[in-house]
Amino acid sequence: MADDEKPIRRLQREKKPAPSQWFVGDVEIEAIHGNAEIGLNQGRVHFHNGARTKWHIHLGDQVLYFVDGKGMAEDHGGTRIDCDPGDIVHVPNGTRHIHGARPGEDATHIAITHGAAIWEDDPEYPKD
Repeated sequence: MADDEKPIRRLQREKKPAPSQWFVGDVEIEAIHGNAEIGLNQGRVHFHNGARTKWHIHLGDQVLYFVDGKGMAEDHGGTRIDCDPGDIVHVPNGTRHIHGARPGEDATHIAITHGAAIWEDDPEYPKD
């Protein structure tokens, strides 16, 4: 290994309850990696028994990679995608949406998000 190389390492996981102002139901978040300079966040999100996000948008694209359970993603126009492990959902910049577990099910996804989120109770959130 060259002197300027660093070894790989196992990251320590820390599950935290998701903020109730942004989620409906029992949800845990594990931060994976973030880069504030470029506004990129990656995290594993566990949704229990039909839990989901509240309506929100991102000021950049988001990719949801479902890794366990029975998930869902839905946009404000009514497009709903039921998701199983291995499914990947792209949420374009500025699209109002929710995502989480299907009713009565659990689901886990990796969220790769560029840009800040604006939640439905924020004055900046688009109104109909």
